[in-house]
Amino acid sequence: MPSPLRFDRKRHRGFTLIELMIVVAIVAILSAIAIPAYTAYVARSKLTEAFSGLSGMSVAAQQYYQDNRSYLAQGGSATTCPVAAPANGQNYGFSCSNVSATTFLITAAPINGFNGPSYTIDQAGTKNTVVPPPSGWQPPSGGQQCWVRDQSGDC
Repeated sequence: MPSPLRFDRKRHRGFTLIELMIVVAIVAILSAIAIPAYTAYVARSKLTEAFSGLSGMSVAAQQYYQDNRSYLAQGGSATTCPVAAPANGQNYGFSCSNVSATTFLITAAPINGFNGPSYTIDQAGTKNTVVPPPSGWQPPSGGQQCWVRDQSGDC
């Protein structure tokens, strides 16, 4: 008959400290990779609001010009948009400047604490990212005129 004080290895099952530490290390490594990638993904998804708003306003301004032969709104000034700006979204607000009979500049600027770049489009369809970009964002690569689509400066 075995002694009651004898340790029986088959009855005591569970994880050792080493096994638990390995799992914690694996979770930490995966988190270190996944969290920055997810943050960049969320930032890129917020940019579509600016792109669609600017494109829509530009097309509407071109249509306004075709109808009126001028970008100037009736009784407007150099900051009055010839077309209605979309309502401020969650991440971007829209405004006009440099409005004349033949020119306009529409700007999308980040609002509500979003740390993204500002973008512009003019009457010729020239797309620009306002430089310098906010902290953590690179300027357009190669000095090109475009809308930066991610934090690395790629257009």
